[in-house]
Amino acid sequence: MLGSTIDVLWTARYDYQPGWVLEPHQHSYFQMLYVLGGKGTFQLDNHRFPLRTGLLLLIKPEVVHGASAASLTKTLDIKFHVRNPMLRKALLKAPSYANMRESPIPEMLERIRFEGEHKNSLYRDVCRALMAEIVLLYLRHHSGVEERPAAPVEPQDQVQDPLLRKSLDYIRHNYAGSVGVADIAKALGCCDRSLRLHFRSTLGVRPLEYLQRYRLARAKELIEYSDYSLKEIAVRVGFKNVQHFTRLFAASEGKSPGAWRQQYREGIRKDVCINPRFENANWTRQ
Repeated sequence: MLGSTIDVLWTARYDYQPGWVLEPHQHSYFQMLYVLGGKGTFQLDNHRFPLRTGLLLLIKPEVVHGASAASLTKTLDIKFHVRNPMLRKALLKAPSYANMRESPIPEMLERIRFEGEHKNSLYRDVCRALMAEIVLLYLRHHSGVEERPAAPVEPQDQVQDPLLRKSLDYIRHNYAGSVGVADIAKALGCCDRSLRLHFRSTLGVRPLEYLQRYRLARAKELIEYSDYSLKEIAVRVGFKNVQHFTRLFAASEGKSPGAWRQQYREGIRKDVCINPRFENANWTRQ
């Protein structure tokens, strides 16, 4: 069924250097481009508008488009066909851009890229499922239906326990500082023991375990998308020293933060073909 709905063709992570130009061109498939950071100008037909962090562009078939980078501009890029007539019609009618900064879409695009690089069993079906969800999130965003921001560790809108929801919200707003169980409990007006019970019964982890996972998730984003040093990243996400951060990151991910960054950057500007028959054309002029 998924095969008749979405066909994911290609994806990549790009860094456009200042002065680089994406020459105006068009193609027969849909394309989405998510701006991770940077500044520039994008052209859709005769319309020009500024690129900004969190912007998700929907480029429709046969629409002339191009771009220029005013600063280092980091993007996630994906190309796909939509086979389902109703879904295709809805996308063709949808606006061509949206602010999706508070959405899970960047993480989902990265998961598609991971699947395309490793090509494990059923990888194309996994990519189709993820892309179908991205398309539906985009359409829902423009339908006026309220969306709640998704958390990288435990989506807040899936937590029914009111005290736990407030605890997770407190952590997300204060994780970069010095946070302990007593701080969270005091902010929520409960005792330490009660807080621990709520975390254990619902999430199966202690409060500080959740905090550590959250900090590591934020650190991974900065390692991949920023130019901060590892020491700066450690401080920004709440670790007191880079050695402690490095040990925890390596235990969690199986490699050091430096090795993770190197591996990630080696994948930048690397074509990842999901459909083996697709050949990507490069329209970038340096």
